Amino acid sequence: MYLLEVSNPVATQRGMINVLKPNARPSTLDGKTVGLLWSGTHGGDLALNRAGELIQERYKNVTVNFYTGGNYPSPPPIVKQAAEECDVVIGATAD
Repeated sequence: MYLLEVSNPVATQRGMINVLKPNARPSTLDGKTVGLLWSGTHGGDLALNRAGELIQERYKNVTVNFYTGGNYPSPPPIVKQAAEECDVVIGATAD
């Protein structure tokens, strides 16, 4: 008999445990401003741009703002700007 041990390959982000709690989701994105926050990691911009297109197709009068953080994690001033200017912010990294 063999024992198989399965590990979670997702590491905990350094220094971010329990720092922020997500806000409640809005009931709709109609008429909202959605921020797309990209850390600068390869491919994340493509995913966010596509998400923005799909959101604009699905919801009415949605404004989409794109923010480039430049590196991972995104600098706090960029995150703060996105939070102040948008009703909802979606962040992404990719490789």
